Amino acid sequence: MSDGMETLRLLYIAMGPGVAIAVFIYYSDKWDREPRKLVLKSFFLGGLAVLPTYYFEGIAEQVLGIQALQDEHSPLFWPKTIFYAFFGVALAEELCKFLFLKAFVFDEREFNEPFDGIIYGGVIGCGFATVENIIYVLQYGQAVGMFRMVTAVPGHAFFGIILGYFMGRAKFSTNRVRHLIHGLVVVVTLHGLYDTAAFSNTIWSIYLIFAIVFLGIYLGLKAKRELEKLSAVIEFSAKQYFPLKGRRKKVPLHLRDIRSLLSMGKLVPEDNLVDKKSGKIKSIREIFSSKIISQYKRLPKVPFCGMPIKLFLIFYQVTFGLYLYFWFLGNYRDFVSYKKLKLNPELLALGLFVFTILPYFIYGVIQKALDMHGLNLVTDISFDLVIAGTEAAFLFFQFQIFSGFLKKKLTKSFSVTTIVLGFFILSGLKKVLPMTVPFYIFWEMVLILIQGGILAIVQRDLNLYWRIENEQTNRIH
Repeated sequence: MSDGMETLRLLYIAMGPGVAIAVFIYYSDKWDREPRKLVLKSFFLGGLAVLPTYYFEGIAEQVLGIQALQDEHSPLFWPKTIFYAFFGVALAEELCKFLFLKAFVFDEREFNEPFDGIIYGGVIGCGFATVENIIYVLQYGQAVGMFRMVTAVPGHAFFGIILGYFMGRAKFSTNRVRHLIHGLVVVVTLHGLYDTAAFSNTIWSIYLIFAIVFLGIYLGLKAKRELEKLSAVIEFSAKQYFPLKGRRKKVPLHLRDIRSLLSMGKLVPEDNLVDKKSGKIKSIREIFSSKIISQYKRLPKVPFCGMPIKLFLIFYQVTFGLYLYFWFLGNYRDFVSYKKLKLNPELLALGLFVFTILPYFIYGVIQKALDMHGLNLVTDISFDLVIAGTEAAFLFFQFQIFSGFLKKKLTKSFSVTTIVLGFFILSGLKKVLPMTVPFYIFWEMVLILIQGGILAIVQRDLNLYWRIENEQTNRIH
């Protein structure tokens, strides 16, 4: 493979996950999608934030001594490592992202509801992760890129979502400073623990790294879910308010009208409105605070719109199949929200991630400890097939739930057995494909594309199901 093609391949590995997660975050805004220019601006701001962090990290390395940070037998190794992880790296990176978000996005009028903090914070995290990933992958190669795909990249993205959650609450709160400080402390703590594990070079560090990533994803998804409910209340609430000034002061406004006027600059969060029912005067900050989530249970159920097949295939391809976990999560959440299933989508998605990704790293540690590299090809292939079978088993039970709902609306839906069997075969082939085969990356991408195509059959039926649900809901109302 030529140097040029190798560089392009590494760039693809480095950029794909961050870009795909950013697009996933962008499309998660169902009711009032943010302007693309501001989203792109946020992504590039995140990438730009890498530059000052490298400067601050360099200063910390000089002060603490780079040799002392690399030698675990040096005096004060642990105190210096912990200090460097929390203050030299985590604080520098998260503070730069925080300042860029606060200075260039927070006061934009399009930031017109708390959920927007999730979008802009998450996208800034993705931009930071993508630029940082390019630096690491071009320097250290594919193995580092694949490892960072399931650790550092989702870590930065979901730490950004957590930070954005607090930024969104801060903008529509009477105590914004408390929320801003709270958010910064939380992400610096998570990031500092992650970096402490990464710099420690101990046998248990890999487990702590994954534990922190899992925790970050879980908290990020939980924060996202909370503000999604608040966003739905703003979209569908029947509450009305009168402006205190202007031509519209006798025309009642729904919450979605207030949100629209904020984006046009005709209202600002500090403006006061009169509650039509109670006559109380409240600022928009108070009206849009997290307290209104209590209205969520009283809202009518709104069916979902599914996902365009092309978009699903793009997500699946550019993340080397990593999008499976987000897709799994999204579909479960749709059915849990609409059908009131008593399941935890976040824990189920993380369970799939744990049982299909973490075993590889445990297996690698065991091989290294027993010096077994390359000694037993049959064991390696058997292990790969067990993991492929675990993926298939998770999908089988998920698709059984989906199929039960789809059969009530569709005359003919996908065959669970056929889909899962096809997925298992392709997953197994992809996992046992030797990296020494000519044009390895080409064949891997072909297998991923076909695998995504099989899952796209399920997405096609889901899209049809939600379209029928929407039509029935519209006829009722």
